[in-house]
Amino acid sequence: MANLYAILGVNRTATSNEIKSAYRRLARQYHPDVNSDPSATTRFSQISQAYQTLIDPERRKMYDSTGNVSVSAVRPASSTAARAARRAYYQARADRIVNEWLEREREETRMRGKAVYTTVTLFISTFMVAMTKPSIFETTSVFWRIALLALFGIGVWHLVTSLKKHFDHYTYKPGRISITRQSKQNKQFKRSVAWAFVIGGYLLSLGTGMLIGMLTEDFSTQFFGENTLMDAFIAVLFYPPIAVLIVDMMYLINLHFEEL
Repeated sequence: MANLYAILGVNRTATSNEIKSAYRRLARQYHPDVNSDPSATTRFSQISQAYQTLIDPERRKMYDSTGNVSVSAVRPASSTAARAARRAYYQARADRIVNEWLEREREETRMRGKAVYTTVTLFISTFMVAMTKPSIFETTSVFWRIALLALFGIGVWHLVTSLKKHFDHYTYKPGRISITRQSKQNKQFKRSVAWAFVIGGYLLSLGTGMLIGMLTEDFSTQFFGENTLMDAFIAVLFYPPIAVLIVDMMYLINLHFEEL
C-alpha cells in the first residue's frame, strides 16, 4: 500500500487538524471539478483514501501497525468523502455565483438611481429657475456670496464628472473598434442618443420654464422681483449645478444609511 502520510504531505506524528488542513488544501488543488488534468481523478481518489484512513483513529492505528488497512472499510468511506466534497464544492460555487449576481444588481441599482437623480434634478431645477428667474445675489453678505460661488464651482465639477461617469457606463460609440460585442450589450444606448436626450431635455425644461414664466409674469414678479433677461440667463446657468450637487449628496447619504 502507498505511503498515506506522503500522499497527504504530513509526517507520522501529524495531528487530526493537520491532516484535515492538508486534505482541504490538496482537495482544492486536485478535485476533478476544479482540475481538468486526466490524472487529477486518480490523485484525488488517493488523497481521499489517505484522509479517510488517517483521520479515523482505529484505521490509522491499523495502518501504522501493519502498513495496510481493510479495503472494504476504506472504499465506502472514500466514496462518501468524495460525494461530500463534491456537494460542498457545488454549494460553494452556487453561493459565490448568487452573491456575485446580487452584488452586481445592487451596484447597477445604485448607478441607475444616481443617473436618474442627476438628470431629473438638472431638468427640474432648470425649469424652476427659468420660470421664476431668481436673482443670483439677493443677499449682500460677502460670506454667502463666496459660499454660493464655491457651491457653483463644486456643482459644475460634480455635474460634469457625473455625466461622464453615466455616459461611460450606459453608452457606446458605434464607430469605435475597441468596443466588443459583450460591452455593447452591457451599454444600452448610443452616445449620440444620450447626448440628444440630455441636451434636448435641458432645452425643453428651459423653454417650458420661460414660457410658463412669461404667462405668470405678474405672479413671479410679486415673489421674486423684476429681473432682466440677462439675470434669468445667468441664473439658469448658476443654480442647476448647485441643485444637482445637493440632491446627489442627499441620495448618497441615504444609500449609506440603508447599507448600515
